Amino acid sequence: MRPGRFDRHISIDKPTMDGRKQIFAVHLKNIVTKEDIEYLKGRLAALTPGFSGADIANCVNEAALIAARGNADTVMMIHFEQAIERVIGGLEKKSLVLSPEEKRTVAYHEAGHAICGWYFKYADPLLKVSIIPRGQGALGYAQYLPSGDTYLMSYLQLLDRMAMTLAGRVSEEIHFETVTSGASDDFNKVTRMATAMVTKWGMSPKVGYLYFEDDPNQLQKPFSEETARNIDTEVKRIVDEAYKQCRDLLEEKKKEIGIVAEELLRKEVLTRDDLVRLLGQRPFEDKGDFSKYFGGRGDREGPGAGIPGLPEKPDGPVLPPGSSNPAPVVFKDLNQ
Repeated sequence: MRPGRFDRHISIDKPTMDGRKQIFAVHLKNIVTKEDIEYLKGRLAALTPGFSGADIANCVNEAALIAARGNADTVMMIHFEQAIERVIGGLEKKSLVLSPEEKRTVAYHEAGHAICGWYFKYADPLLKVSIIPRGQGALGYAQYLPSGDTYLMSYLQLLDRMAMTLAGRVSEEIHFETVTSGASDDFNKVTRMATAMVTKWGMSPKVGYLYFEDDPNQLQKPFSEETARNIDTEVKRIVDEAYKQCRDLLEEKKKEIGIVAEELLRKEVLTRDDLVRLLGQRPFEDKGDFSKYFGGRGDREGPGAGIPGLPEKPDGPVLPPGSSNPAPVVFKDLNQ
């Protein structure tokens, strides 16, 4: 390369917790809100692991639009949380009407995920579970919050996550005569995770400390037929181990699954506080940013603790000419 040419590669990673706080601080300057800014930045940063700067900007803008549609004078915490859900899970499809049987199946499927997330030590803390369809073909939705920015995963952590991912299908097996096709994405996640454990992370004694790159353009596998059989055997063994762990817990907690599922059928959306009310405190202490911004054992503490519902229309708003709807201002006028 000729002298003076730009010959460096600069890698820009996704922002960390502190980085997301700083990015939120920039975009929140354009928003009218009565929330405590320091707490708001921290809570939103904790809710958005893996978000890029563009995702954060989209989230703040979406929150302002949601507030405007609800005729709110300021953007509140509930608007930001709804915006994050939309960015992560897509639009709610309330127009998609499920049959009573399908809705019941989805409720027990999501309840299985929720129970495993509640009782497995290394599972991510549950924030919300819903049976309102979202996005592309998702009939249910569960939002979990990783305990801070995680850079290393142990075998036990991975096994708990895989067991929690299988919990929807296992719950269907326990409570219904037959199963449905709704768990295909869960199987995809579990298979990819178990395969990485065997071929990349050295977590299989039989395969050993070897690394095999997953290249779809590679015509020939870089290992023998015997190694391929060992990989298949070990992947299935790990998935079966996670399945057994999940099945044992859900059979033990069959009554609790029914309680959560029936409450889901009644309310359609359950928050962490609802699960504390139904199941009691989670048996494991939450750590990191979750404990700081969402309460250590399920109870929300500090500013923004009780998230209010959407505000009622204020009396006597200023109406645009020829309109009967108020026009709230949730974006700050930067020229003032």
